[in-house]
Amino acid sequence: AIWHDYRSRVWRTPLVQKLRRGQFQTDDYARWMADWIPQVREGCKWMREGAASLGDDYAPLAALVQMHAGEEQNDFMILYEDYQQAGGQQALDALRRNPGGEALNAYLHALAATRDPIGLLGAIYIIEGTGQRIIPALLPLLKASLALPPQAFRFLEYHGHNDEHHLARWLSAVELAMDCD
Repeated sequence: AIWHDYRSRVWRTPLVQKLRRGQFQTDDYARWMADWIPQVREGCKWMREGAASLGDDYAPLAALVQMHAGEEQNDFMILYEDYQQAGGQQALDALRRNPGGEALNAYLHALAATRDPIGLLGAIYIIEGTGQRIIPALLPLLKASLALPPQAFRFLEYHGHNDEHHLARWLSAVELAMDCD
């Protein structure tokens, strides 16, 4: 129910509505990425923190989360290079999360610091599900709206293709959590 509500809300956001109306501009894309890059950069940190907070009973799950964090630890750099291809000018370390991103980041770090933060699996599912189930539908609209080279969409292309495997991984992580519990 949470996933379906989230997905429905995404399609009603001003950003997606603007994209669907054909009014999305390159500046919009660069601004979106500028807010998003610091969030992606931070993701591996709270994942690792969450894995470290898992007790011995959840060792297989902790190993899976650590592996995933390792695979994605430099993804923010691909997104940053896409941002630059779209005309983004800010230095990487000057980019800041928007208020919603700050709230999400604070929540995920707080949850990760608790004992056995199994609830992080839900957050990871939403993130990976966005990459696998929402972004692939938006990508053709982005490409049609923006006169940008293919290199400006590498992060979205990569996650649209690979998040299917990542999503399957998180579904198996839920099974692991239940087996360990």
